[in-house]
Amino acid sequence: MEELMKQYEAILKQVGIDPSNKLTNDEGKIILFDKRWILIDVEAFPEYIIKSTGAIMGERMAQEFVYWFGYSYGERVAERYINLGMPKEIVPHFVAAITTFFTGWGIPQILEMSLERGKLLVKIINDFESESALLNGAKPTNNFLRGVLAGAFAKLIDAKTHAIAEFKDGFTVISVERR
Repeated sequence: MEELMKQYEAILKQVGIDPSNKLTNDEGKIILFDKRWILIDVEAFPEYIIKSTGAIMGERMAQEFVYWFGYSYGERVAERYINLGMPKEIVPHFVAAITTFFTGWGIPQILEMSLERGKLLVKIINDFESESALLNGAKPTNNFLRGVLAGAFAKLIDAKTHAIAEFKDGFTVISVERR
């Protein structure tokens, strides 16, 4: 494995990339908070994936898939912190901090949140999904992040949710409500 790593370092150096700036450990993994993470570039995810799979199954179906992918992920994230004993009203703020400093997804600002009323309103500055759409010449639709917020909030309020997203003035606002 050591020889393979040296070969890859040499390849990167040939094109001007400094391998000492790597994000992975010696096992090729990105580990944050005792969990393995992955990176994917915004030119490919999600907009290009929606376009390419949309050619097979239809663009609306591809967008729905990305939404439900995000929804499932959001449920899992909220469940993780609830199971650690974190109070439900703290979970969204904690996830927003993690998102801001560690995921590269953008900077979420919670504008309104009520677990009792089943209402969440989040402004996301520099979200990766809008950037992906704009890089690919598409209108931002924010299916993944909308899904993540809907799934996480559904888990927090133990109810079904509905989420809408609006891209306006260079940022995204996602509204999640109990159904």
